[in-house]
Amino acid sequence: MPTPGRRLLLARRAALSLLLAASTVGAAGAATAQAAAPNCSVKHNENGEGAAWLNKGVNLKTGPYSGCGNVTWAAKDTYVYFLCWYDNSYGNTWWYVRIKGTSTHGWTSQDNFYGDMHDENGDGFITPLRCKQ
Repeated sequence: MPTPGRRLLLARRAALSLLLAASTVGAAGAATAQAAAPNCSVKHNENGEGAAWLNKGVNLKTGPYSGCGNVTWAAKDTYVYFLCWYDNSYGNTWWYVRIKGTSTHGWTSQDNFYGDMHDENGDGFITPLRCKQ
C-alpha cells in the first residue's frame, strides 16, 4: 500500500496527465477549426469557355467549398457556362459558373455536372480557364 506521500505524488501525476491531455485536445481542436476555415473569396475570371448541365439540384456557392455561403439554388438539368475552375485545399475541383439566360454566378463542384463539356461559342475549341490566383 502506498504511503500518504506516495499517494499524493501519484495523484499529482494523474492530475498533470489529465491537464496535459486536455490542453493537447483543446489545441488540436483549435488547429482543426482553423485549418477547416474555407477560403470563400477566391478570385475568378468572367470569360472562360465550356458549358454543361447540372446532374442534380445544388446551391451555387460564394466560394469553392461546401462550407461557403449560398448564392442561389439551381435545379437539376440547369445549363451553366464555365467561367473558370479551381482546385481547393482538399484537392476538389470547383467551377465558377453562370446560369444560362441569367446574370447569376456561383461556385459548384465538378461532381455536379453530366454530359460532355460543350463548345458554347461554336469555334471548335473548348478552353477552360483556371481561376486567377
